Amino acid sequence: MFWLKAVVFKGPGHVEVKHVDMPTLGPRDILLKVKAVGICGSDLHTYRTGLYAFPSQIMGHEFCGEIVNFGSEVGGIRVGQRATGFSVAYCGQCFWCQHKQFRLCPHLFENYTGYGRPGAMAEYVKIENAVVGENLFIVPPELSDEEAAMAEPLGTALYAIARTKPTAGDVAVVIGAGMIGNFIVQGVKKIPVKQIIVTEVSAAKIQWALDAGADIAINPREVPDLLSAVQSVTGIGLHHFGTGAMADVVYDTAGAEETFNDALGFVRAGGKVALVGLPESPSTVDVSQIIFKDVRIVGVLGSIIPRGLEYLARGWVKTSNLVTARFSLSEADNAFRTMMDAPQGMRGMLLPDEN
Repeated sequence: MFWLKAVVFKGPGHVEVKHVDMPTLGPRDILLKVKAVGICGSDLHTYRTGLYAFPSQIMGHEFCGEIVNFGSEVGGIRVGQRATGFSVAYCGQCFWCQHKQFRLCPHLFENYTGYGRPGAMAEYVKIENAVVGENLFIVPPELSDEEAAMAEPLGTALYAIARTKPTAGDVAVVIGAGMIGNFIVQGVKKIPVKQIIVTEVSAAKIQWALDAGADIAINPREVPDLLSAVQSVTGIGLHHFGTGAMADVVYDTAGAEETFNDALGFVRAGGKVALVGLPESPSTVDVSQIIFKDVRIVGVLGSIIPRGLEYLARGWVKTSNLVTARFSLSEADNAFRTMMDAPQGMRGMLLPDEN
């Protein structure tokens, strides 16, 4: 029997590095040796509250690995190539599958790497039903392992931009300047929009956002009234029965009740709000602003990973200094505790143990 080392979620505030069975490959599966895996926001939500995972789940879904074995029906790859991707399977029977909206299949996460299927916080990870260009993506040789592991969160940022379609004359507000917020700044800068405003409480993340191309950064803790501070930049946006700001598009990457309501205040009548950050509890929202402003609100579920790899390979997005802490796989519990207690940090990365 062969074993591999993996980070297993045991319950809120508790992960454990354990030896588990090496996965068995079917004809459409591949096995990758993990080179780098990020600790993302949803992983921290899981660690803190137990959301999105069950006890005994192997965590991790943003990674880079080296192909070491694959089934007979997998084509277009070879041993030694680096890749990223995810296991996925859809029920094929639900309303959304019948309408080819597969990402909305209610059974998707039951079969997804790091959620229902074993994740990449391990020495090896299996990708089931691997199809190059669909759920398996070859990493360009010019990218480092850590850069490639960031293609998934970058793909989420690019999906948020695709959902909102900002134009060159737009003013954009990004709430929260963590990794995905930083990537949104870089992505909309490339369009380029007219102006990018960031709101963020971390001084370090504010500086990273400015380095990434934000025009103005506002720390909510340093102004008497956040809406007034945004209005001073965008102008005052009158709307039916109220007054707000004049942002054309707002990206809420923080995912808190307060920030969602902030977003509704910042956006102009007829503007767009993208909800990117994951909340840990239900929110009370000022629905009247949605109605009176006729705001388009979009949820952002998914990632355009191949586009993320392309942006990284072309140098359109910079990742230098965004990995602020590195840990060996065996240090996973300390890694989670450190990232939970490091509000100035951007991204923690788990790397293979040194043999």
